[in-house]
Amino acid sequence: MSPDDLECRARRLIEEVLNQGDLAVANELISPDCVHHVPGGQPAPGPGSLRDLLSRVLRIFPDFHAIVEDVFAAGDQVALRVTAYGTHAATGRPAEFAVLQILRAGPGGRFAEHWCSADVLTVSRQLSTTVPALRQVI
Repeated sequence: MSPDDLECRARRLIEEVLNQGDLAVANELISPDCVHHVPGGQPAPGPGSLRDLLSRVLRIFPDFHAIVEDVFAAGDQVALRVTAYGTHAATGRPAEFAVLQILRAGPGGRFAEHWCSADVLTVSRQLSTTVPALRQVI
């Protein structure tokens, strides 16, 4: 798979799955045994974990939206720098924070491994809550 193809697939993951909520695209782009590496615990493999995460995010930020700022692809991996926006449902306060993601493509071009890290300290400051309290929700 070319770097351009990887970039296109990664952008689709953000735009079509996260922003538009098209969960069928998650099944198309993510391998059923995709391993997710995220702070705070190891979620189940596959696209179901992404659907669960999106559900939690939308409960916290009903108007969640992500913008891809940068994309870099090399070999079988693609990295994204994303800015996420949303209004916190419980407080009505807006939040804006950075998210870094790395995706590794497996056989057939579906993502087989995923690393993600969000700037929860910034969110915590914007919402005037503690990071541990925020991590329990996210």
